[in-house]
Amino acid sequence: MAQKGGKLKRIILVLLFLVLLAVAFVLLGGDKVLKSAGKKLEDVGQQAGQMKTKIEEKAQNTGKAVEKVIDTVKPGEKK
Repeated sequence: MAQKGGKLKRIILVLLFLVLLAVAFVLLGGDKVLKSAGKKLEDVGQQAGQMKTKIEEKAQNTGKAVEKVIDTVKPGEKK
């Protein structure tokens, strides 16, 4: 039974440490860190959206080019 008490004590100490860590983060200006990280993530998201549209456009152009090549290689088999 003594081991269970030790585990409970350890869990309580870990929770207390996490709470103190969170309080220290807030007091030391954690909001600024979170805001700057949010802005960076937003910028990365916008860049990803732009890259997605470029890739889609290139894929469409490549698909059209492939269709043209297929049509020129096999002109008699068109339906």
